[in-house]
Amino acid sequence: MSVPRPGVIVALLLLLGLPGIGRAAFPVTQPSAGPAAVIRLSGEVDDYNRDALFRRFRAAEAAGAKTIILEIDTYGGLVTSGLDISQFLRGQSAVHTVAFVNSKAISAGAMIAMACDEIVMAPGSVLGDCAPIMLDQTGHMQGLPLAERAKLQSPILRDFEDSAKKNGYSPAVAEAMVRVETSVYLVRNDRGVEKAVDQAEYQRLTAGGEWQPATGISNPVDGPETLLTIGPDLAGRLGLSKGLAKSPQDLAAQRGYTVVADLTPSVGDHLVEALNSSMARFVLLVVFMLSLYVAIHAPGHGAAEAIAIVSLGLLVGVPLLTGYAQWWEIGLIIAGLALCAFEIFVFPGHGVSLILGFLLVLFGLVMTFAGKEPGPSWLPTMASTWHHLERGLFVVVGAMAASLVAGAYLQRFLPKLPLFRRLILTQVSGGTVPTPAGPPMKAGEDVWPFLGTVGVAASDLKPGGVVRFPYGADTRTAPVISAAGFVSAGTRVVVQEARGNRIVVRTA
Repeated sequence: MSVPRPGVIVALLLLLGLPGIGRAAFPVTQPSAGPAAVIRLSGEVDDYNRDALFRRFRAAEAAGAKTIILEIDTYGGLVTSGLDISQFLRGQSAVHTVAFVNSKAISAGAMIAMACDEIVMAPGSVLGDCAPIMLDQTGHMQGLPLAERAKLQSPILRDFEDSAKKNGYSPAVAEAMVRVETSVYLVRNDRGVEKAVDQAEYQRLTAGGEWQPATGISNPVDGPETLLTIGPDLAGRLGLSKGLAKSPQDLAAQRGYTVVADLTPSVGDHLVEALNSSMARFVLLVVFMLSLYVAIHAPGHGAAEAIAIVSLGLLVGVPLLTGYAQWWEIGLIIAGLALCAFEIFVFPGHGVSLILGFLLVLFGLVMTFAGKEPGPSWLPTMASTWHHLERGLFVVVGAMAASLVAGAYLQRFLPKLPLFRRLILTQVSGGTVPTPAGPPMKAGEDVWPFLGTVGVAASDLKPGGVVRFPYGADTRTAPVISAAGFVSAGTRVVVQEARGNRIVVRTA
């Protein structure tokens, strides 16, 4: 049996990971040909895009793809969704995954790219910046307390470390994308091998004389006050990127892949993304409030009620679908609307349930703009969460203000329009007051104001409001409900039904 030559032994040791040799010098050989599929991940990373990505992976495997090119172009999104996608990608053993960074893979996008088997970048693209931060009251970034930072960083840092270990990336590079205080240096030995190290290893290696700071680049590559965000050239030198490509099709041509499926987002996916935008939700909230206004002033026709239900369903359904809304937030919105309805239709005039219901709706809607944070904390601490809450408050309050202005305009001009005049009663027919339905009242059950009592609306009846009735030689007010929808203040009305606290009137 022949004895292996020393050069062969050295090569084998280097391939097995002899300390001092980086991944960039000996890249893992990947399949150069075969069936491949292209999957695109763009826009915000959320639960909807996560589930769609999982479905497309199954479709790509069903089409026979052995390599999946995941085209990434995102600033990130929900950390929880990014963690789910990252763990899913690391668990893929039947297919080879290639992250193609088209333009940007920031925050959760960087997490997803690191989880793929390899990374290829487009010219001018960027990769990195995935650290949890917190904003102060002035909107500036501030340091997190150690305990809070540990809670937030732990799942993210662990995910990056798992991806780095799986794919042979430098742990210092992975950590520098998550931890601001981590520094990354690039060193080079006499054989031309480069590797990325942290500050402690950099000082140890350069003190020995075998390793020197890499030329043509500033050291440290990333200092203790910034997050590592890199382009294609630096990503290649740090051992992350395996090459350049202009597009997924260009990458497939370079590797000799045969693209058997191009699973880009559908029209429905783009529609969900559009409906989840701040502008779309602003418009939906204005439409919802205006349709409620019309339904209260001209009830019974169904069109306004249907529009209100559809717009409310989109307002809460799309955030629930994308993972930004939780069930308890939807419950708060429904409870708030129920309290407002109680004030208007059942027990008008006191205002407590209306104010409480309005606050619940406001709080619930604002909370649907921010997704759940990783970790056990219930209070928002990440800068992205505060940013989404601030944006949500601006959108909700702005939409409510716009609805008030539009409602005042509608109240003034809608009754003059021929179409609206056909939907409401502008003339009152005569006749006697009908006897209330149900069994006849017993002695002592009759309440003031009595059936047939004529009063004057002291406020607009929407349909709930307050009417001033005669009371002996004086007058008193009572909360009522209009049987004919909206009645303006100053209109004469007559009691049509009076049972307990429920007083129903119609125009007289």
